[in-house]
Amino acid sequence: MTAPRPGHAVIVDLPRGHEDDPPDRRGLAALVARLLADTGRPGAARLAADRGWRTRHQLEARTSSFAYWSLDDDVREAGPALASGARRWTDEDAERLDRARAAQLALAGQRAGQVLHQLNQASHRAAWGWAPPSPLGAPETLAHLSAQAVREELAGLVPALRLHGAGSPTPPDDGRPAPAPDDDRRWRGGVEHVPTTAESARLSVRIPCRSDRPGTLEVLVEVLGSGPEGRLHHALRGERGIAYGFSAGHWSQDSTPSVAATAFVRARDVAQTARILLDTVGGLLENPPGEEEFEAARQRCLARLLTSLDDPFAAADEARRTARGQTTVDALVRSVEALTSLDGLHALPGRRPAVAVVGPGACGRAAEQALGSHP
Repeated sequence: MTAPRPGHAVIVDLPRGHEDDPPDRRGLAALVARLLADTGRPGAARLAADRGWRTRHQLEARTSSFAYWSLDDDVREAGPALASGARRWTDEDAERLDRARAAQLALAGQRAGQVLHQLNQASHRAAWGWAPPSPLGAPETLAHLSAQAVREELAGLVPALRLHGAGSPTPPDDGRPAPAPDDDRRWRGGVEHVPTTAESARLSVRIPCRSDRPGTLEVLVEVLGSGPEGRLHHALRGERGIAYGFSAGHWSQDSTPSVAATAFVRARDVAQTARILLDTVGGLLENPPGEEEFEAARQRCLARLLTSLDDPFAAADEARRTARGQTTVDALVRSVEALTSLDGLHALPGRRPAVAVVGPGACGRAAEQALGSHP
């Protein structure tokens, strides 16, 4: 869809993500990745630092992936170098492990205190009745991650490494879908409140929906908008001036897509803001935008997607998505180009929205009242 970008990129997948961590070893996948990214160890990280490669790491539910970009095709050496580094273990690595464990524990504590993380966790609990554990682990689980356990984990990953991009094709895989959960993860809906002593509040409204055509959720998010061109700006700032900031997004969890809108407001405005968000998101799901508004949002959506293809790792990412049977950005672009409306996108009947708020004590009651008055 765009002109070829200079340089070469590869992605090395490790076949384990944070949801593969045993309950008593939460944080293992993240800790292994931290060691492999240590430029002090022999391996791909040191090679990348020595040669000036651009790097990226992504820890996913079932995969931990390392990406490398170089202007030259020497980046093909990244896979063998990462495997070699994973096989190697010395007394110095045991010392590095202690430092990595301490750094990861500090990061986990810092992240747990971030308001946006708290809001995302509360939104998940409001929607599903549970929230995933931290990929970084906790003090009691990180304490179980001995040098022997990490060394065995590293050795077990090497035979199943998968390489994507830079002319290194791999056979298709199934994306390692998560096993069927043994607990009830059906949509619940309701309100979750995280009490704080702050004077302001963060608020999220999430509505489950059904999408019959690829690309409709992406365009709907653009109609809502995270800037002055969307409905959220007009509803929260242009008309009332009650929000410091706002955003929109979409998710797919356990085969149930959902659309969310968030806002940063004064605590006293939580009830009013929650009703506005419910009406704005729910109204769009019931009554799609007109032709002019839809087309403007569709063009913004296409611009975002095409811009993402200009990323240095874009070609390797597309190869990886193809190998994993996932929708490529190129295919999503073609789907959005073919859309003429948001017909086929609807709220799921009989499902309560999920409302989450992080703020002072009265905010929870205000959110409950707003949801209770929502039709």
